[in-house]
Amino acid sequence: MWLFVFPFLLMSISSVPFCSMGFFWGVCCTLIFFVVLMKSSGFLFFMYNPNSWVMMDDLSLLMEVLVLLVFVISLSCSVKDLMMPVKETSKGLDSGLSFISLPCVMFFCVGGWMLFYFFFEFSLIPTLWMILKWGYQPERLQAGMFLLMYTAGASLPLLMCFLFINSVTGSDSFCLMMLTEAGQCFSRWLMVPVLLAFFVKLPIYGFHVWLPKAHVEAPLAGSMVLAGVLLKLGGFGLVRVFSLFKMVLSEELLLMSTLIIWGGLLSSLVSATQHDIKSIIAYSSVSHMSLVAVSFLSCFPLAKFAGVCMMFAHGVCSPCMFALAASSYDWSQSRSVSMNKNVLRLFPWFSFYWFSFIVANMSCPPSLNFFSEVVMFSSIKSISLIFILPLGLMCEFTCVYCIFLYGFLNHGGVSPFLKSCSGLSDRYLMSFLMSFLVLFLGFFGLDFFLV
Repeated sequence: MWLFVFPFLLMSISSVPFCSMGFFWGVCCTLIFFVVLMKSSGFLFFMYNPNSWVMMDDLSLLMEVLVLLVFVISLSCSVKDLMMPVKETSKGLDSGLSFISLPCVMFFCVGGWMLFYFFFEFSLIPTLWMILKWGYQPERLQAGMFLLMYTAGASLPLLMCFLFINSVTGSDSFCLMMLTEAGQCFSRWLMVPVLLAFFVKLPIYGFHVWLPKAHVEAPLAGSMVLAGVLLKLGGFGLVRVFSLFKMVLSEELLLMSTLIIWGGLLSSLVSATQHDIKSIIAYSSVSHMSLVAVSFLSCFPLAKFAGVCMMFAHGVCSPCMFALAASSYDWSQSRSVSMNKNVLRLFPWFSFYWFSFIVANMSCPPSLNFFSEVVMFSSIKSISLIFILPLGLMCEFTCVYCIFLYGFLNHGGVSPFLKSCSGLSDRYLMSFLMSFLVLFLGFFGLDFFLV
């Protein structure tokens, strides 16, 4: 039922006139409340019966809610691009958002590896199309090539793994794979290239080059969907593969965890040296997704719950930060931190939301990021006490670039490049307010996020 209703819902929402932003949020909030109510009352049992086509669980349901939330935020914050008077520049952007969201909806609820791999790769096509058509600079072709080469090339070992399992089991069903334990035929070292496809999609440091380039060249809607939904395909794939192959913590996973966590520290250092607002947010995503990957590699159930919660919190926080960065670009025609100063004096509400989402990005209480990061740190520390040093340094440098970004944008002398503006529009305020409530009041329903 969910598999058929959700795509039509996205298509119907994208066809509504863009002047009525209240309708978007009304539909979004109503559907999310309905899903939460049905889940709490136990009426979704029929959705959890796995078969060869659909395999829904609490994680899939949470990711579906995230797709809907990010889709509505992206659509409402991109009204300016959609209503541009330029001839054919912005035509079809709403269709691009729908074509990106629909494969993600299908990916999170399929029950066989064939459709799993198909939608995992198919999401690249509308993303590449959006970057190439609505990119801001001529370098968008290079960004598209990096995106295609990294993500498509790294997923070939995963395809070979699935083909081998299909020859053993004779079926592509996830349920049959778990019953036959076909993943035990693989050597533990052979699982490293299999997991590479998801590590590139997250991404981890070393395979992250495509992400800052794609963010910088993509339009606002592309950056929001890329940070909010597409990066979560890698984390969701890790959870699925770990449950299918019944993986436990081993020397290989411990080595990978060490490299990933130090890579996350390096990405925090690189983020603190950037002057482009979009680049700072993109490298911060690499740092947060490194923590998510290490929490999954630890193979602790509580760490997996916290990693999923961090994926959801990052999927809401990061798109809002990209929307705020796009507003700064509208006012100053520059994404440089030095060109956007003392926004606090000119746009107090804008400064308030910058503070809110940067605080959430720093994982301060009572945000969802705080609860998930505390549990992740405790679980990762349980693997080895050596990880305390890089974890502590990562926290410190995360605070450094977050305070740097907020301080430079909201204090200091007023930049002469800022244009006069009455303030934020209602669509921005509604989007940011909804995201603020989800991030800072979500701890009342942690059972829904820790799945």
